Parts: sequence; C-alpha cells; structure tokens
Amino acid sequence: MDLISLLNNTANGLAAVQAKTSTTSNNIANANTPGYARQQANLAEAAGSPLAGNRGYIGNGVYLASVTQNRDQFVESQLPTAFSNSSSSTAQSGALAAVSAFNNGAAGDLTDALGAFYSSLTALAQNPGDTGLRQSAVQSAAWLASTFNSTSQSLEQARTGIDASVTDTVQQVNSDLAQVADLNRRISVAEASGAEPNDLLDQRHNLMDQAAQLIGATQVPDAYGNISLVLPGGTTLVSASAAATLTIQGDNANKGHVDLVFTPADGSAPFVLKQSDLGGQVGGLLAARDGALGTASTDLDTLAFSFAKTINGQNQDGYDLNGDKGGDVFTVGTTSLNAAATITIDPALASNPSLLAAAGSATSGPGDATNLAAMVATQSAPLSNGLDVQKGMAKIVSDFGTAASDSQNAATFDASMLQNLQDARSSVSGVSLDDEMVGLMQSQHAYEALAKVITTAESMLETLIQLKS
Repeated sequence: MDLISLLNNTANGLAAVQAKTSTTSNNIANANTPGYARQQANLAEAAGSPLAGNRGYIGNGVYLASVTQNRDQFVESQLPTAFSNSSSSTAQSGALAAVSAFNNGAAGDLTDALGAFYSSLTALAQNPGDTGLRQSAVQSAAWLASTFNSTSQSLEQARTGIDASVTDTVQQVNSDLAQVADLNRRISVAEASGAEPNDLLDQRHNLMDQAAQLIGATQVPDAYGNISLVLPGGTTLVSASAAATLTIQGDNANKGHVDLVFTPADGSAPFVLKQSDLGGQVGGLLAARDGALGTASTDLDTLAFSFAKTINGQNQDGYDLNGDKGGDVFTVGTTSLNAAATITIDPALASNPSLLAAAGSATSGPGDATNLAAMVATQSAPLSNGLDVQKGMAKIVSDFGTAASDSQNAATFDASMLQNLQDARSSVSGVSLDDEMVGLMQSQHAYEALAKVITTAESMLETLIQLKS
C-alpha cells in the first residue's frame, strides 16, 4: 500500500469512527425520550486489495455498514398483548370502583328502603285502620320507588360516563391508525432505497403501543416493512398504507348506549364490533359497561318489576277501608325494561292512603289485616329469580362486588406482567449513559490513534519527497 492509499484508508476510518460517535451522541441526547430505542452503529471491515505478484491482500480499513435499533423481537412480540390486557383490566376496574350505587350499608340505600317498607307494613298490620300508620306505609312505598329510581339512575350514569370515554378514545384511535398507515408508506419507501429510517420506526412503535393500549391492536409484519394492526377478534385496522375508521352509534336494545361501528379501509359495508372483538381501554370500558354494570342494571329492573307485580297482585286480592277491591301500589310498565328507573307509587294511593287493601273481605271492617299480613309475607316469597326481594337485592350487590374485586385483582396482575416486559424492553432498547460513555471513550481513543496514523503518514510522505528532490 502506498502512502496516499494509507491516508485514504485512515480517512475512511476517521469517517466511520465519527459516525459511531454521532450515533453515541444521539443516544445520549435521547436517553429520556419516551419510546426511543437505542441505536447502534455497525462498522464492517472493508474488502482488502490484492498485492502485486499474488502475495496476499492488504486491508482497506473500515466503513459504516448500518445504523440499527436495539430491539428484542421476542419481547416486542409480547408487549402488544400485555399493553392490551393491562389497559383493559385497569379501565374495567376503575369504572367499577367509581360506582356508588351499591355502597352496601349506607343509610338510605335500596336495602334500607326495602326494610323500611316492610317495617311500615308490619306496623300497620297491628292497627290497619290507623290513618297515620297508613300514611307512613304509603310514604315508605314512595321512598322505595324513589330509591329504585336513584339506584338505577346511578348505574346508568356510570354507563353513560363510559360511553363518553369510549367516544373520546375512538377519536384518538382513528388518529393513531391513520398515522401508522402513513408511517408504513414512508418506512417502506425508505427501506426500499436502502435507508434505515430509525426515527420513523420509533414513531411507529410508539403509535402501535398506544393502539394496543387503547383498543387492543396486535401487530402483523410483512416482507415490505409494513405492519398491519389487527383487533383481538381478527378485524384488520391497518393494512399497509390503508387504515380503517371507527365511529359510534346508539343501540336502542342496550338503553341507547353506544356501539362501535367499523368501516373497512376498502370502503365495504360497515358493521358493529362486538365487545369480544375489542381489547385495551375500550374493551375494558365496554366490558364494565355491559358486563358487571349492565348485568346489575338488568337484574335491578327484573327485581323492581317482579317485586312491584307481586305487591300489586297481593293488594288487588284485598279490600280497602271503603270495602272496595284494592288496586295497584306501584306503577310499572308491561315489561321489566327500565322498570327500576320508572317505578313510581300509584298516584291514587299516594293521594289517598285508605286505598291500601289491608282487609281480606269487603265486610270485615277496618280492623282486618288479613291481606296486609299476606303482603308482609311477600318479604319471604320467591320472585321471578327464585329469591325473595331482600336476598335478590343482596345477590345483585354481591355479584357486583365480586366482579369489581376480580377486575381489581386482574388489573394488579396484568400491570405486573406489563412492567416485567417493559423492564425487559428497557434493558435492551433503553439508553444506558454509562455504556454510552464507555463507547464514547473507545471512539475517542480510536480517533486519536487514526489521527496519529495520518500524522505519521504525512511525515513519511514528506521525508520521501525530500529524498527524491
């Protein structure tokens, strides 16, 4: 190798070391940047040049082969599911924990109102002709109906609040999907030209992590640098540079609460996604809304409807203070739908407590409490769910409490699993300032050594010129 070639060789080495130093500097600058994956400058040995007379090869130094990200694909493949599970269980747990409708034992709750209603009937049975006791019984019935209303309203307000959260989240999901599709296009173009678009890859990873958290999207890579996003149910959200969109619409069969409508990127007919199709925050919120909350709301409607029909039926079997057949105590619809929200005391009874049918016959007089005793006995009679009204209410509260507890336990477990994977990701992709400083010192020493080679080569070249002059 002549001295000019030696200088070129060394200059190439300086350029490679400078690129490695720049990569180290970029890592240090982004040490605290969320979603940044540590980059690595990969140096490769340049092909050697043959010596004259076939006496072997002499090296041509080093060159920068690529700058790649440090990512563990095994860990990365598990993170979308972990993000989805943790976000889902956390959202579900938070939604259920915020519900105050079943603060068991609180003064004025539904269990308290049921007890007060039957206590007032029991007291009236001791003296069925007493107008004060009759007024108290009617007031207890009105309070019970009002408590059914407020409990149902509390549940439905919680479900409506979830609707609002889902609506806001869907807007963010649509934005993320569109950006992932655009980044797929840009990354494919860059990689096709031989570039390493690490900044774009980081942006896409951040968006995909967010899509996993928000809606449970999992990732499916292809051979062209694209990553498709797919829902847990198999519906494709992003394919190459095309993104689907999500909208919301009310569902009359679910008390007007919102459904998610999926519109494919190819323009084909939209369809409603099932809750089981979804994951992440949206899936968890809908699981809370239509799971524990929805079940509690439906069960409460069934309880209110069956209870009202039972009390009304018993009152209709008796006779009031006027000797007339009893009428309704409560007003409810013809089905259990929204029964707890709409149940009221019968207006005629509310204005005239003498219509409460305590007697067992038309002629037995105001002291007869035969029918009233039968009405008190309905406290222990099985309703349509096979349980009496108090046990039925206790089951609703218990089932809801169990669901809330289970979701909290799941959230704790899923958060732990996610943290373990995030720690594993950080150990590979995170920036260690200590490691970067070591690399920086190595580059510095290499740079100084190469500079010394240049100085030596220049001195040798100057000596050679002097000898020839």
